[in-house]
Amino acid sequence: MATREANWDTPLDTGGEVFALLGNPRKAWIYTYIDHHPATTIQDVVGTLDLPQRTVYEYVGDLEAAGFVEQSNDGRPAEYTAHEIDLQLVAGDAERRITPELVEAIARRMRDDDVDTYIDRHGLDGLAVALDYAREYADGSVTHRIMAREQELSPLEAGVILDALRPVVED
Repeated sequence: MATREANWDTPLDTGGEVFALLGNPRKAWIYTYIDHHPATTIQDVVGTLDLPQRTVYEYVGDLEAAGFVEQSNDGRPAEYTAHEIDLQLVAGDAERRITPELVEAIARRMRDDDVDTYIDRHGLDGLAVALDYAREYADGSVTHRIMAREQELSPLEAGVILDALRPVVED
């Protein structure tokens, strides 16, 4: 449950090597780009995301070592394809799924101040909860007021994060 102050002991905020992707918005952005653009090259990522080439090489190497992406050709330049991420994380009473949508929502932190502020206030676990509400918000089954009431947020904050996450769940 998201609260006004982030509870950094929640499943998605505890850290660990497998969560390096979640804790680094640049890695998340690179993974998301490769996921949306199969068979992409390092130069494609560098040019499109406007990141330093050395950083992209390092992060793609990390993503490859973790099994999130793989080189999809034998030639040069190397082309990369993302693997589908679907991990179930259980800690105590809380269960969370790590999916490409969640990774994309985290990646938006780099370019969307609303997502960045929400993560600062509620942590990654709070963002995962908001993403669940965003799916229902996009299909019209909940409103921002319902999320605000159930998650103890202001209606404004609920509306802002739902609007910020809408493109993630509608793609």
